Amino acid sequence: MLYGLLIVAFKPMNALLKIDSIMFHVSDLRKSTEFYEDVLHLKRVWTDDERKVVGLTFPESDSEIGIHNDANMPDPSFSFLVANVEAFCTNYKKRGYNVVQEPLGVRCGKYAILADPDGNRLPIIDLTRYGNKPRYDLA
Repeated sequence: MLYGLLIVAFKPMNALLKIDSIMFHVSDLRKSTEFYEDVLHLKRVWTDDERKVVGLTFPESDSEIGIHNDANMPDPSFSFLVANVEAFCTNYKKRGYNVVQEPLGVRCGKYAILADPDGNRLPIIDLTRYGNKPRYDLA
């Protein structure tokens, strides 16, 4: 029985765990936040005033929609959650694949962009600054 529990708890280091977030650039952060909360019924769970980003979650998921008003935010506008971006990138390169954007620090941990064999960009993010768990400032 213990063996079965270990299998369930194990997460491969180089697995895409879920869609973490989708980001949208907005012209008016306050008005857009009201729209996403009041019209689409998302819940605001964090705000980053420095980077001009608001994070919202769905009623039945912890995946996020982030809305921002920062023209310097990196593209693409979505990301896949991984356990550890730096380890993922190291192993990815060892297997002969390309890392387009090396890991950089973000609010929750690290972010990088990989390329698949056809050149499609695969943005990855981790929650290492928060102990690999989402942290909601407003929840």
